[in-house]
Amino acid sequence: MTFKRGEIYYVQFPYTFDVNFPRGKKKFVVILQEGAIFRQYDSVAVLLVTSDEESKDYETNVTIKVGDTRLARESYVVCAQPYTILKSLFAADGVWCAGQLSAEKLDEIDEKLYIGLCMGLQNE
Repeated sequence: MTFKRGEIYYVQFPYTFDVNFPRGKKKFVVILQEGAIFRQYDSVAVLLVTSDEESKDYETNVTIKVGDTRLARESYVVCAQPYTILKSLFAADGVWCAGQLSAEKLDEIDEKLYIGLCMGLQNE
């Protein structure tokens, strides 16, 4: 499968700490990696997307407005914690693409990733 940076997918996200979901939980994720070098890997880096209102005001989250994608509610890309998940998860039944974020929105994600991953702090 070929991914494009900024695509949003609904997948069975494997990492949860909820004992009620030992095999993970369905979630929206944003693809972070694309290009020839990543095609040979069996995994891809993603960011979680949430519609939890409490996530609205975090400095490291990016807002996706209703109408920008196929997401039904205003949602927030959580840029402080990237994950690597297997590409095979995207071949499962029920996986679908909710659209692709604009270049401007990806620039905003890059800025928030920089903050969220504490990049640049080594010089302070």
